[in-house]
Amino acid sequence: MKLFNPNNKNGFVLAYVPKTAREGTSPTYGCIQADSIEEAEKNLEQRAFRAVYPYVLGRYDDKGRYMTYKPPIDGVTPGRFVLHPLAQEQMAAAGWH
Repeated sequence: MKLFNPNNKNGFVLAYVPKTAREGTSPTYGCIQADSIEEAEKNLEQRAFRAVYPYVLGRYDDKGRYMTYKPPIDGVTPGRFVLHPLAQEQMAAAGWH
């Protein structure tokens, strides 16, 4: 996946497999357009897929830059999205500001 993709803005990136997939099936990595993580997961379920991990891998911000997800650590820090260090460079290289 690209670190800058304006077509994916405000989408969540998840690893998923069909609900009927056997253990060891390689996941698909894709961007799901949704307003929240819960909505993205519900969208997957409605399409007969399930997430492979208990959290999203990342998301694209309102400009289409990729942000990685740092899962929460109980009692220490909440989960949060952090701009990937190379996403801004790819945006600039594509001629966007």
